[in-house]
Amino acid sequence: MTRNRPHPFSGNPLRSRADWQRALLALCAPLTDAYPDDTALAAPGSAYEPRVARLEATVRPLWGLAPFAAGGGRYDGWERIRRAVAAGTDPEHPEYWGEPGAMDQRLVEASVLGCTLALAPGELWEPLTEEERTRLADWLRRAARAERVPDNNWHLFPVMVELGLKAVGERPEPGLTERALARVEDFYRGGGWYSDGPGGKPLDYYGPWALHLYPLLYTTLAPDADPAVVARVRERAALFAGEFRHWFAADGAALPFGRSLTYRFAQCAFWGALAHAGVEALPWGVLRGLWARNLRWWARQPMFAADGTLSVGYAYPNLFMSEQYNAAGSPYWAFKAFLPLALPAGHPFWTAEEEPLPAPDPVRPQPEAGLLVQHGGGHTTALAACDADTWVRNAPGKYGKFAYSTAFGCAVSTGPLGAAAAAPDSALLLSEDGLYWRSRIACASRSVTADRVRARWHPWPDVTVDTWLLPAGPGRHVRVHRLVTPRPLRTVEGGFAVPLEGAVTRAEGHGARAGSGDLASAVRDLTGSRAGEVMFPDPNSHLLWPRTALPVLRGELPSGEHWLAAEVHATADGGTTRAEPLDWRALPGLPRALRDALPDPEGPTP
Repeated sequence: MTRNRPHPFSGNPLRSRADWQRALLALCAPLTDAYPDDTALAAPGSAYEPRVARLEATVRPLWGLAPFAAGGGRYDGWERIRRAVAAGTDPEHPEYWGEPGAMDQRLVEASVLGCTLALAPGELWEPLTEEERTRLADWLRRAARAERVPDNNWHLFPVMVELGLKAVGERPEPGLTERALARVEDFYRGGGWYSDGPGGKPLDYYGPWALHLYPLLYTTLAPDADPAVVARVRERAALFAGEFRHWFAADGAALPFGRSLTYRFAQCAFWGALAHAGVEALPWGVLRGLWARNLRWWARQPMFAADGTLSVGYAYPNLFMSEQYNAAGSPYWAFKAFLPLALPAGHPFWTAEEEPLPAPDPVRPQPEAGLLVQHGGGHTTALAACDADTWVRNAPGKYGKFAYSTAFGCAVSTGPLGAAAAAPDSALLLSEDGLYWRSRIACASRSVTADRVRARWHPWPDVTVDTWLLPAGPGRHVRVHRLVTPRPLRTVEGGFAVPLEGAVTRAEGHGARAGSGDLASAVRDLTGSRAGEVMFPDPNSHLLWPRTALPVLRGELPSGEHWLAAEVHATADGGTTRAEPLDWRALPGLPRALRDALPDPEGPTP
């Protein structure tokens, strides 16, 4: 294994189109010898077998290399890719990928092959022999015709396959694209928002990097695209752009929220897809700034394995946050971000100067997604009451937190025993015995307005928790909980974590705080019923830092009805959490009846 490779972005200012072309090539350099055999693809293990992991590792980089080639870029590894594709689609070859079938990961990867045929046929298709072309086209047709797929963004994979087949003169299946686009219509929630499936499915990054991105590609790559569909896709993408920009902070970081976060800088792929489709939903300089700052933020993270490949993880290699379907090549879904490389140097996306984010609303309600986004204190925070799929690994951490921050991130559980393993940042943990802990996974009901998030949830069928999340100024919010329980419970409620290295911590009375560098985090009980404490959660539970310190509140409740209230304050700009006294009972999101029911407030923590 090759070690001690230079950092892929060393010496690259990451500003011009040529800089981003060099960045892509540097990211691809380790791939020539990264996966010498199936043994290299067997860890981390995934829900699919190593030969499918090989398919994924081979073709996912094409999300970047195909646009790069379409924009005139030269890559020396195309012959290696062609040989792998020819072998992978040959049933007689030892490296055959296998037959694509129902609910099959191969269908996911077929989509990038289709997109590559449409964008760069001269690199992938034309050098193949007639026999190799026939096998590739037949394999893709079988993938597109799979009888059953998950009822979510997977419906759009055949659309990408059909685009590629048409581009190289191969016969598509009549009506397949139209049926897929019609099904995705059922996922539209209004205002530009798509859920990743029908009903109560989550509204997460699968909206921008899939349910918007694939239709935008359809509008540019399908010569016979239905004009009505094109107009609808473009209009909805423009609407969504006005909302999605609120998920990003001024430094380029995006909210770490939802599943598949190992896809990393696919977070900004939507901005590139808008540019590729010619949708100026925001001024070109703003669009490019959103895209480039996010990529540069990622370039500062230690996200690489020892051989220089992208690791499974978020800011650093971390399997605790991975999904059942993440294998060694999975992170290269991130290369969707490089779609603008298909645009010529004279395109306004490249000629415009980067512009900062327009002044955001201090508070932005996004009721479709179950979020109330706050800007200020040096970061972006989303107060949350989200839908979640419980099949997602560590769903409580990915969808169930009370708040997600671009600067303070979030954590996931590392095991079933103990509060330190249960990821209590931005969560209320409840336990019957102090050993097994439960937190919010999904909401039985919820509502979002400009001044509060309200949710009802049931950690046990016979325990009800009503939670109100109230914005209280930059980097500051208040949480109020009403619990009804038939038996005694222990409680732990966390604020935001900070990196343990260099941390200064303090716990006194009914509050606790922790700071590290420019990050400062504090939590204070407002009714005096819980004690402050600094917890040191399990290593590698957090998405941003391997070791953390976390201010928490700890208490015990007898059976009956109880009210809990806490102030959470976090700044990421070198400021302090010692803010002005908060008249939290006067916050506009707190209903009068709730104000009257709460216990008397506790005085300020010394």
